[in-house]
Amino acid sequence: MKALTGAVALFLALQCLGASEKHTLKTVSMKIEGTSTLHDWTTKVNTVRANGDFTVQNDQLIEVVSMWVQADAKSIVSEKGDDMDEKIYEALKAEEHPTITFNLSTVKSITKTGSEWIVETKGDLTIAGNKQSIDLTVKASIIESGVVRFTGTKKIKMSQFNIDRPSAMLGLIKSGDEVVITFDVSMKKNS
Repeated sequence: MKALTGAVALFLALQCLGASEKHTLKTVSMKIEGTSTLHDWTTKVNTVRANGDFTVQNDQLIEVVSMWVQADAKSIVSEKGDDMDEKIYEALKAEEHPTITFNLSTVKSITKTGSEWIVETKGDLTIAGNKQSIDLTVKASIIESGVVRFTGTKKIKMSQFNIDRPSAMLGLIKSGDEVVITFDVSMKKNS
């Protein structure tokens, strides 16, 4: 009986060691860059929410079980002023679809390189009400106990999401189709 009790206790201890833990957003920096017939442009995304479920053991990223990131479309602010912001909100159909969401569906691989991990993922990105499956490569690092940092960039085309490219001056100035999303997201372990 003692052997059975000991085996059950060992099994439960091993299960706890490998258990993933819930994480919530600690810090975030996100921007979107693009081009137009007149100039390049950059916008900052000011309101972002995120949560995830990861396994970290001895400051090693073992597993990413889930990850969800959501940005408010109307928190996107450009360096070019209110007129451009309004064009962006119109293109994103922000009144009807106020959020942009990435929801992780699959982790293809986690490869350690030096003090970082390269995490190859697939997930659903929803913009302006249009959901597309995308591949996303991120770098992960442990920046302090219980905090995992994810960084990366992703090129997308607005046309993929049925977004009409923002334009001005009766179409004489038009945004390019491709944009680059750059993100730096730190997630802290829930207490």
